[in-house]
Amino acid sequence: MKSCIIVPDPMKLAAAALLAALCAAPAAAVDTFGGFAQYSDSGSLKPFTRDLGGLLGSATFNSGRSLGFSGFDVGPAVAAQFYPSKGDTILLNNGVKGFGLPWVHADIGLPFKIDGFIHGISYDGLTVAGGGLRYGLYAPSDKPWTPQVLVSLSGDSVVHQDFSASHFAGDLVASMGNSVVTPYLGAGFDRTRLEAHVSNDVALEGTSATTFESRFTAGVRVKPFHFTYLNAAFDYLHGQAAAEAGLGVRF
Repeated sequence: MKSCIIVPDPMKLAAAALLAALCAAPAAAVDTFGGFAQYSDSGSLKPFTRDLGGLLGSATFNSGRSLGFSGFDVGPAVAAQFYPSKGDTILLNNGVKGFGLPWVHADIGLPFKIDGFIHGISYDGLTVAGGGLRYGLYAPSDKPWTPQVLVSLSGDSVVHQDFSASHFAGDLVASMGNSVVTPYLGAGFDRTRLEAHVSNDVALEGTSATTFESRFTAGVRVKPFHFTYLNAAFDYLHGQAAAEAGLGVRF
């Protein structure tokens, strides 16, 4: 009797992760975080910070290959967590289930296998701005199924009408693929510090919380056209299920 191994279709995996991210992400992040002033207390500040940091660290890469000098990559991305962490009553009491953050990114290839990137979004009282550097451990190669590995360091600043936050992340990313499909794996950490500005608990105003959490990613990038790609991944953020997706132009 012959045995067979069923290999999942990368296009179907990408579509499933994309759909999961879009379904979990809210229509507006301010609706998600709008309950901060009403529901924040000393017990919820750290879980909320943990959830925010996981989103900020997600959707910051889609391959282990550096761009190469003068290359660029630009497009929108979204990261979403399926459910708030235990103890995050700021979101839970506000009726939030799936939640996420969208933003736009722009990456450019620099000399010495280094990429620089920026990303951010600003609307309705919420501003996220950040960026970082990536370094390719191997020379950029488009030879099919050649391993590519890079390390990434990034930082973000978040300003909301009720709180502010700073975020620092590090990642190790590996990928192998061909001209159409590139699976990738990533592991990293998120260090997030949040300061409360407005709260029903007056004693909480001006206080801060800091978290340091792990993040793991498994995804695939698909190129339906030569310079256009769709990437989607499932994430494991500090013990919580999440997804991310992006669409871009990459040279």
